[in-house]
Amino acid sequence: MLRERRKVVTLKRDIGWLGSFAIGYGDVGADIFLALGVVFLYAAGAAPFAFMIAAAVYVLVGLTYAELSSVYPYAGGSQVFALRGLNSLFGFLAGWALMLDYVICISLFSLAAAGYLKFLLPELYTLNLGISPLGLIALVLVMSLLLINYVGIKYSTSFTTMLVVFGLVIEAIILLLGFTLLFNTETMLHQLNIFGNPKVLSEVEYFFPGSTQFNNFVYGITVAIASFIGIESISQAAEETRKPYKWIPKAAKLTILAVMLSVLLFAFLASGSMSWETIAISYENSVAVLTSKFPVIGPSFSTIVAITAFILCYASANTGVIGISRLMASMGKFRLMPRWFYHIHPVFRTPTRTLLIFGCIGALLALIGDIPFVVSLYNFGALLSYMILMASFIRLRMVDRDVYRPWKVPLNISLKFRGKVVELPLVGLIGLPATFILWLLVVILHPNGRLFGFIWVAIGLALYVFYRKSHKLPLISNEEGSWVVPSSYVMEVAVLVDPMEDYEAIKKTIRHSYDKRYKIRLLSVINHIAEKEPNLKELQTSVLSDLEKLAIELRKEGYEVTYDIFLGDFEEAIKQEISAFNVDFIIYIKTLFQRNTGW
Repeated sequence: MLRERRKVVTLKRDIGWLGSFAIGYGDVGADIFLALGVVFLYAAGAAPFAFMIAAAVYVLVGLTYAELSSVYPYAGGSQVFALRGLNSLFGFLAGWALMLDYVICISLFSLAAAGYLKFLLPELYTLNLGISPLGLIALVLVMSLLLINYVGIKYSTSFTTMLVVFGLVIEAIILLLGFTLLFNTETMLHQLNIFGNPKVLSEVEYFFPGSTQFNNFVYGITVAIASFIGIESISQAAEETRKPYKWIPKAAKLTILAVMLSVLLFAFLASGSMSWETIAISYENSVAVLTSKFPVIGPSFSTIVAITAFILCYASANTGVIGISRLMASMGKFRLMPRWFYHIHPVFRTPTRTLLIFGCIGALLALIGDIPFVVSLYNFGALLSYMILMASFIRLRMVDRDVYRPWKVPLNISLKFRGKVVELPLVGLIGLPATFILWLLVVILHPNGRLFGFIWVAIGLALYVFYRKSHKLPLISNEEGSWVVPSSYVMEVAVLVDPMEDYEAIKKTIRHSYDKRYKIRLLSVINHIAEKEPNLKELQTSVLSDLEKLAIELRKEGYEVTYDIFLGDFEEAIKQEISAFNVDFIIYIKTLFQRNTGW
């Protein structure tokens, strides 16, 4: 009996660089509207320093995603990189840990959006419904986002882009007016000396002896990380991004810059505009309260700010829905969870099963309506995933040396590995211990996050073991990693040129025909039999000089170039290159007009 052939439905590539940026910024940019008051609650007046420490780690993580997502453009992010660089178990742990934060992201930012709605419509929150009004409104917001995402990523991305662009404009106006009308340098300098809330807070595990304030400040650093979690959403939509090798690094770097400036400017503005206690008390809508203090325009402008904050928090919850759905679909695709999760709707071409299951989990968590509790659960999963990301990054530089990297992070250390030179990224070498230390602090200082996080990991491992055993798959495997094929490899091409050719035309031909993934080997072929013996040495010197000039010009444009001359005819040169296995391709460039060399 013949099996029915089923058409494989794949995800659409309809996201450009602006949509990719909107997904990244939409998931990260709204974090400050939630985290500002919460970080001041713990770190007190020195909250800007807590944000700066968190920002440094964020830059390391963001740059890592920028490189790896352009090389391996698969939905799944750190899970995919761990599959390729480590093994299936680490791939699962990275994905499942990040899944925890996506679930919390959906609930937390729907609650944050509802919190700013409370600033606008306080009467809605006085109704006695037998359930938290904040949680109920957050539930409605999540369900509407699930509907938008169900019908397709194109609508969802356009929706997010529109919200983010509008939010960025209003956010810039807030900062401009704030530093002009309200900011006071003396107030900021005074408050920067207050390292940590002096009060004992119930949600903090006081691990460090002798100083309540120091414990609270360190706790504030772990919370400040929440201001930067979400850039991996760009990677989650990699399979739906046009020209991912080009647009993902651009979108990631733009997101890093925009988010870092936004967070730090808001932190210093708040520190120099009002007491840290006032900011901390108003954690549900701290930015709106901040702008309400603007002279003259404060009361009316704070309404606009509350609307903006609602918009950005809503966009952040939306990108959380996008990320979690595609992450689980990717885990199903790579046999880390049942392939049932990888089902793509034949009409809308979206992973609808994952959307409904995990989106509803986020909606139910939002029903709790308790922002401080949900915040205490944040960061455990993301930092665990980031640790695995950094380890994978370092490992991939060692094992995938010949992979073409459209964009490579700066600052690399060259070392010999198995007889070959590898470039180890300083970003990864610093990022691995940095993310581990922050994750360890979350485990130590966040009792709720520690309990919930380890329970989540235990449940995930049980599901993973059950699935792999039931399908007779090894628990630790590298097979799935082999499915993660790089977008391209570095290839070497020998360019055979006649000494009489116009080298400027050759340069233009190379630039037009080959991008930076090709290592160029310039080989000028001199037929020494046909040349006059007295002029041969002089000709060799002249040709080498011309090749050197051409190589320098190509190197300035980013090409890796070597050059040499070959004495003999073209047939002999080709045979030598083939027998030596030096190159992947051999080309011969012939122009219509040759230069006048005087020979």
